[in-house]
Amino acid sequence: MSLRPESTEFAMPLLLLFVTGTAPRSQRARVNLFRTLEQVGRADIQPHEIDLLEEPKEGIKHSVFATPALMKVGQSGDVSVLYGDLSEAEPLHRFLSDLNDE
Repeated sequence: MSLRPESTEFAMPLLLLFVTGTAPRSQRARVNLFRTLEQVGRADIQPHEIDLLEEPKEGIKHSVFATPALMKVGQSGDVSVLYGDLSEAEPLHRFLSDLNDE
């Protein structure tokens, strides 16, 4: 699957955090993501948040049907998705590990 941001306002790598409003799992995902970005030295990356309660078509557009979900789009257009509240540190660190290579 190849995905290119439609707007030039996004820097690469692009992180999209899909949430459902203020649901507890979505709130935990926000906190866990920002904490981990700080830990890996990439607090400069600002994930773009998409609330599927407000923008349900975005879930269909990006093939995301469960939340929370973190999507990473690399410079080459490669897409990876990590589902859940991002509370498991090891998988999240692995998922974000190549951000320093971009």
